[in-house]
Amino acid sequence: MPKFFTVVAALLFLAIAAAHAYRAYTGIEVVVASHLIPMWVSWVGAGVAAFLGIMLFVECPRGVHGPSK
Repeated sequence: MPKFFTVVAALLFLAIAAAHAYRAYTGIEVVVASHLIPMWVSWVGAGVAAFLGIMLFVECPRGVHGPSK
């Protein structure tokens, strides 16, 4: 059984990846303290967050109850 917080973290990373990809795809401008954040930051953020989310899902055991004897 996968650990609850591992699944929650994976879903959170994938949601962040989707938000970054949506921002980059639609061209929504983000301004922080009068600085325009470049679009490539969202592409990088989407890639990193998606990678981390997928790796967390890969790490989750699926029905493994310990080593077999």
